[in-house]
Amino acid sequence: MAKRSSRRYRQLPPPAIIVAPIVDIVFILLIFIMLVSRFLQPAVEVQLPGSSTAEARELSNIVITVDRGGQLLYRGQTVNDAELAAALEAVNPAETDAVRLRADERVNVKRLVEVLDIVRNSPLRTVALEVKLK
Repeated sequence: MAKRSSRRYRQLPPPAIIVAPIVDIVFILLIFIMLVSRFLQPAVEVQLPGSSTAEARELSNIVITVDRGGQLLYRGQTVNDAELAAALEAVNPAETDAVRLRADERVNVKRLVEVLDIVRNSPLRTVALEVKLK
């Protein structure tokens, strides 16, 4: 009679996924995306006019973009003149030094003057025109 092997096989627990590290990674990625998205500007294609006397300055946090059709963009959203005026009235002038105006080089001068008037009628009186260096 053959001797039976009496080896006992130890049962291993089924593989488990540890959730705590995965939650930590997802939370860190969420914070990263929230922080990075705050500093992104809308990708509106604007061809800035050139200037041979342009100089680099510290940029303020208020940017108004006028695209080639004369549409206004403020903080990534399309606004009309009244909405822009109301938004600029709500800004504290002590928190910013100037308003940066990015206008396409093909924008009508009349439209540009209208936007400048809106900014000048707000508490923020200093306007910096953004141009590219020739």
